[in-house]
Formats: sequence, structure tokens, C-alpha cells
Amino acid sequence: PYVYGFNKVGANCGVASRGVVAETPEGAIWMGLQSFWSYSGGSVEAIPCDVSDYVFTDMNRNQITKAFSVNNAMHDEIWWFYPSEASNENDRYVSYNHREKHWAIGELARTAGIDRGVMGYPVYLAPDSLAYRHESGLNYGGADVYAESGPITLGGSMVVTATELLPDEKTQGDVTATFKTRLHPNGTETTFGPYTMSAPTSIRVTGRQIRLRVDGDRLADWRWGIPRVLVQQRGRR
Repeated sequence: PYVYGFNKVGANCGVASRGVVAETPEGAIWMGLQSFWSYSGGSVEAIPCDVSDYVFTDMNRNQITKAFSVNNAMHDEIWWFYPSEASNENDRYVSYNHREKHWAIGELARTAGIDRGVMGYPVYLAPDSLAYRHESGLNYGGADVYAESGPITLGGSMVVTATELLPDEKTQGDVTATFKTRLHPNGTETTFGPYTMSAPTSIRVTGRQIRLRVDGDRLADWRWGIPRVLVQQRGRR
């Protein structure tokens, strides 16, 4: 007792598995069974997560001991790989940018990983026993590469019409934009596009809730920044 001791700093905040704790400049961050947590001295705090329902309601808890985390220092991110409810192996990931405080989700089978070091890039292992160098090159393996937002309410209870998009690309023409709208949360979703980018881009999109999807239109290191959309309120119907 004069050398080592334990001080309780949190409750109901245990780890999902032994491998899900990541070290960052802000402290330790880990995946629990219902939430994500952080500790930087003092007390444990829950991390607000926009995708927690997606992650924790579709997770194979009988195989969750296979979940693990890996740092991606190139982009200030932590990636957690875990098994979905329909899989006995890790087939999904959730990542968190601990500097910008945003989340991303996806499907990718990885069983172990290590951050960049002497190899220069992160290296992750797949179930087929192959080692992949990540964050390098443009080989997508035939996968569709896209970024998609959640539903955005622009006019409150009012219906809005978007008529113009000002894109923000690294190189114009690398991506196309598709809008998906609903008049109410449980309503039928309507798709507009895809639109080929120009500056500005003429669009015609109507709804209360709008989601934006950006797809890579060619094999390139494309980047998408902060676009601007011109909208007009129409009414309640």
C-alpha cells in the first residue's frame, strides 16, 4: 500500500476488449460496450458520438474480444475494428478524429494493425493473412469511394429548395454530388443527381431534410472541403 494503489475514477465505463484502448496527446480513449470514453487525469468522461447507435446496436458481443484500436497519427485519428452482429470476425470500423472531434464509419476486415513507424505508413493485417499498407496509393480494390453526411435540416418545419451548389474541391471534376431528401424523417427518400461539378453548379433539390453524398468520379487523391448551397424557403407543404 505504500508503493501501489488504486483510485476509482469512473463507473460503468469498462473496455469492450483488451485491445481497444488508444493513447493520444489528449489522454487515453477507448471503446466500451455502450459508449466511447476518455481519461486525461481526474475523472473518466463519455465522448459525444454521432454514430453510437450504428456501432453499438449492430455488434457481435460474443466476439467483441477480437475488437482492437490503432492510431493513425497522420490524420490525428483512432480506428476501432469490431465484428458486426452478422459476423464472427472484425468486418467494420469506426474512426474518431480526436483533434477535430468528428466520426466516420465503414466496412473493412482487419484483425490487427500498427501505426506508422519505420515503415512510414500504417500497416494493418487482414483475415486472409495479407498485410496492407494504408494511407498510401490509390488502389481501392474496386470499392466505391465516397463521403456522405447525415440528414441536415435547413428550414426547420419549412420546406426548402436548393438551386445552386458552390463546390469546394481540391481539383474540380474529381467528384460528383448527389442529394437525398425527405419531407419528414419517416417519409420516402428522393434522390437528386449525381451532379457533375462546375463553379457554380445548378441544382434543383427540395425537402426538409437533406443528405449530401460525394462520390469519387475518377481515380485520384480527391479532397472535398466546405461547400456552399443556395436555398430558398417555400412553405410548410
